[in-house]
Amino acid sequence: PVNIEGNAETAQVVNLIPWMDYEFRVLASNILGVGEPSLPSSKIRTKEAAPTVAPSGLSGGGGAPNELIINWTPTLRDYQNGDGFGYILSFRKKGTQGWLTARVPHAESLHYVYRNESIGPYTPFEVKIKAYNRKGEGPESLTAIVYSAEE
Repeated sequence: PVNIEGNAETAQVVNLIPWMDYEFRVLASNILGVGEPSLPSSKIRTKEAAPTVAPSGLSGGGGAPNELIINWTPTLRDYQNGDGFGYILSFRKKGTQGWLTARVPHAESLHYVYRNESIGPYTPFEVKIKAYNRKGEGPESLTAIVYSAEE
């Protein structure tokens, strides 16, 4: 709670989470004590912002021959920070230069399957992931090593 001078008609609330619904109540106090809280305000939603955390739980493996399966833990709504939420995966065979990317446009998604005839059995891939929404992209995760399917 923040103390405000008695003649103030507005107050600024800071450090709120983006794209979150809040209700506010007011309490008055003086030398005689603290009054009853006001009724809650109507719900107010904070503005959207680009994601601020990378998705977690990056792993993978298994699947059919010539497949790379990438798994992650879906980002909770509290950390999506806006509408149009999805994931951007970057991956490459370990030791190569260029990254392949894939957009997964669903917040509830938990895996992606890349199929390519050139993928050998149990091939190591470097994999990273970041989230996006209509306000922008968030930070990338640390790079994980994921293996393609065995024969």
